[in-house]
Amino acid sequence: MSYSNENIQKASQVFFYLLKNKIVPINDTFGNEYIENLEVREIVKTMADEAGLLVFHIGGNVHLVSNPDNSIFATSYTHMKEKYKGLKKKKYFYLANIIICIFLSEVDKEKFVRIRAEEEGISYYKLEDIITKTIESWKKRNDEEENFSKDWALAIDDIYTLWTLELSHSKPSNSEELPFSKSIDTRLGFIHEALKPLKDEGLIVDMMKESRIIPKDELYERLNYLYHSQERYEEIMGLIEDTKEGF
Repeated sequence: MSYSNENIQKASQVFFYLLKNKIVPINDTFGNEYIENLEVREIVKTMADEAGLLVFHIGGNVHLVSNPDNSIFATSYTHMKEKYKGLKKKKYFYLANIIICIFLSEVDKEKFVRIRAEEEGISYYKLEDIITKTIESWKKRNDEEENFSKDWALAIDDIYTLWTLELSHSKPSNSEELPFSKSIDTRLGFIHEALKPLKDEGLIVDMMKESRIIPKDELYERLNYLYHSQERYEEIMGLIEDTKEGF
């Protein structure tokens, strides 16, 4: 199929705008162009596919995300370590992923729970408590069940040692504007660091002054479109929920 030069130019503008912003509201000029112009939408999807990206519209936004495999934009651990200094070793990366999963388990609920989470947010202190109890429970199971860590592909011993022995409890902040220190050597400080990718993607609001994290609609759009169909995501969420029932 041949496209007009005008639509090719418009599609290029839309694509690079998406590449820069990751999430574009449909009432934005470029978001509206993507929604209303079929030819532009097809060209943008082709450009995204060639780059190993996925573009989709759900709710009130157009999203552009990287495919996990065969994408020039896929983020490796090396790239993550360069951008987020707190992920200095792989065990920090593993722990950060568990923290994100536990946070998602708290907000990815029925509609009325989601509304409450969007209004009230999730407390840093509550999240710290759940993380501690979850990791301690997994460590106990790992000691009792020979293949627990292997079966779930979780570095339990590394995560447990880092969280319980190497990271200290929260410390007061030197700034009167913050309730606790952002040092990545503390548990609350590392939670702040671990959730930065979600904040940078525009998926959460980090209300650190109020010690809470608020999920945004864009986060639920990503979960609904991408993660609820992923077997690994559902398995990990199931494991976390089963673990929390034992608290």
